[in-house]
Amino acid sequence: MCHNERMNGTRIFNDKTQLAEAVAKQSIDILRRAIDTNGRATWVLSGGSTPLLTYKIIASNDSDALDWSKVTVVMGDERIGPLDSPDNNWHAIDQIIGKLPTTKLRPQSDMSAEDSAADYSQKLQALPKADNGLPRFDLVWLGVGGDGHTLSLFPQHSGILPSADLVVPIHESPKPPHDRISLSLRALQGTQHALVLAAGADKQAAVSAAQKSLNLPIALACSIIETHEGHTEWFVDKEAAPTD
Repeated sequence: MCHNERMNGTRIFNDKTQLAEAVAKQSIDILRRAIDTNGRATWVLSGGSTPLLTYKIIASNDSDALDWSKVTVVMGDERIGPLDSPDNNWHAIDQIIGKLPTTKLRPQSDMSAEDSAADYSQKLQALPKADNGLPRFDLVWLGVGGDGHTLSLFPQHSGILPSADLVVPIHESPKPPHDRISLSLRALQGTQHALVLAAGADKQAAVSAAQKSLNLPIALACSIIETHEGHTEWFVDKEAAPTD
């Protein structure tokens, strides 16, 4: 999908609910296979309305689908501010899937972006490693912004510059709140499977553009995952489906 020959890696659904149901099913399969292979699985979570709908489906239907005690959940990006703020990605997600007995690696977002990024990088170092020595992310959910951003990596922003760190501080985000932390592009090199979720007409231009060029952060993220032997699949609804 990140290159034209990958377009067959795009699954298009009639609406957001069908999309969310398919992502839930695929996610359970990927996590189960990772546990079978490695004894444990690491799942990188995403904020946003489509992921939140998918968490609700998993919480309702899949609480017994696998041994959740063998899953570690990690946050792909987080907004700096109070831990119980309505802006806090983890807080919103935890209210839905918090009862699943996963191991939870929560970012400390109630400190400066620099301190929070350094603290979270250190936490991630304890995860099981991929063959390249980076944390092995068995399943990563990636959202897509209308501007083509993913995680808190925005176009023409310092967050997408090369970094040796697993987690980078983000300042002056184009979307509020302006201070955030995000997995770096380097951290994505340990990804085994990434599912990209995009729903709504406001995402359509970014999804189309990501197929044609690597300039957008979401396309860059997919390219990095694929060149490090990970797999990416796109799940989009009809409104977000690429033209041409």
